[in-house]
Amino acid sequence: MSEDTTTGDRGGTAADGSGGDGAETGDDGRDGSRGPVLAVLADPERGDERLPQVLGALDGDDRAERLRATLALCLAVEADADLLDPVVRRLVDRLDDEPPVEIPHALDYLAARRPKAVDEVVTDLDEQRELRARQHLYQSGAGFARSEYRPSASGDRGAGRARVAGGGGGGGDGQRVYTDRSPGADFDPSTLAEGGGADGAESDDAEGDRGEPDGDDADDGRRALTRGRLALVTRRLSTVIDRSRFDDLTVHSDRERGRFGDSYQAVGSVGDEEAPLSLTVFRMPDDDRAAFAGALRDALDAWAGADGHELVLTVHDWGLRPRPWAALEHTGTALADREDGPLDAREAVANAAEIADAVAHVHQRGVVHGALDPATVAYPGATFTERERQRPRVTDFGLARVYADHRGLANVIDPRFAAPEHYSGRFGEIDRATDVYGLGVLLYRLVTGEPPYHGTVEEVRAGVCSDRAPVPSEVESDLPGDLDRVVRKATATGKLARYETVTGFRRELRGVDVDGR
Repeated sequence: MSEDTTTGDRGGTAADGSGGDGAETGDDGRDGSRGPVLAVLADPERGDERLPQVLGALDGDDRAERLRATLALCLAVEADADLLDPVVRRLVDRLDDEPPVEIPHALDYLAARRPKAVDEVVTDLDEQRELRARQHLYQSGAGFARSEYRPSASGDRGAGRARVAGGGGGGGDGQRVYTDRSPGADFDPSTLAEGGGADGAESDDAEGDRGEPDGDDADDGRRALTRGRLALVTRRLSTVIDRSRFDDLTVHSDRERGRFGDSYQAVGSVGDEEAPLSLTVFRMPDDDRAAFAGALRDALDAWAGADGHELVLTVHDWGLRPRPWAALEHTGTALADREDGPLDAREAVANAAEIADAVAHVHQRGVVHGALDPATVAYPGATFTERERQRPRVTDFGLARVYADHRGLANVIDPRFAAPEHYSGRFGEIDRATDVYGLGVLLYRLVTGEPPYHGTVEEVRAGVCSDRAPVPSEVESDLPGDLDRVVRKATATGKLARYETVTGFRRELRGVDVDGR
């Protein structure tokens, strides 16, 4: 071992830069780790050459050496901005299991010095590590602990003035809160990001085995973690929130996986007006992302241009960056979620006629839904009551047609409610006649409480593509025969045998005598 190496122990030649390189080759474990630290202190611009050893020194038992390593890391990042990303990531990895105090101190320093850059690094971490980092930085008051990362208090702007979940509060008139918009006009496909992160389902409990106190203290810990989750969700949606046309957009729930993306309950306000929202961030395919985003833009634009009907779900706002998103009128439940059997025949016919009203309205504006099924019919509240009849809203106009080529039939429409042309091009294209078919199978679902076909995918396909249409009275024998006739005609395999227009379907449906039977 060289003389430079041995004298680099306590501030010798390594401390003034003359022996740093030799110290790195020493056989003694303690000197071997200390030499690189002192070398970086002497020459921070060469920190990238010794980064693993300096980070390793943070894990040692020598407190003085950990302090030197902390200083060396901070100086190295100051000298070379490219080191910020790997250093922050390694520091966050060490935040778990009661780390030595020097590790959070180093992260605090970097966050205070370069808050925006550290914010970007933390945002790119997986969800659990990001939450851990943000909880620490918020509690310490360091760096980017700005208002959007803080737990929402009861007096926060936008909270409590509009009902979001459950029965029927707000949004019932279908009026848009914000109308002056032209989203997507400056669309650049290169700006689209898939957006990562773990599922998140386990994140609420991810920290639950870390010695939380019992009783009230444990409840406080769980409440704090929930607030942390909402702060994290808000952070993940911050770009969408900033780009929206709302004066204030407040998220109130964790994400819920949907057919086309992740949805969050939120409240948006413009001036004194508020609306409960379902904020949806759409999934992107792995290929042809630019073409996909352009098609989705056209679908959202068409939907928003045709939502001036009280039973067409309102598109309050939408955009394409950083991923396509839409702020939709919030509803409590979908027809697909109901498991309480058929509606009364009169109620079922009224619902089907109102759904047809909504579809006829968008057809008159050149918009085709293309994939009507129980998941696309939503209600403001969670239940039907005799005192307050829940009127349906039709949603997801045109979305299935955008996703069909990328995700497959079963992921864009319930196969049991799909038209023959969904299964095979020999039955024709997806068009207005497809929506007539969709109204027919929705009517069947409303009056019977069941889908029109059962069995495996192949069995369902064979039934849909056969010449035999579903017959409601085979399930509910007391239904009037006229309902069978309407369903049979609407769901005919060949398009030419169906109603020519939705208006024709609606007219015959309203003429059914459900009381005479």
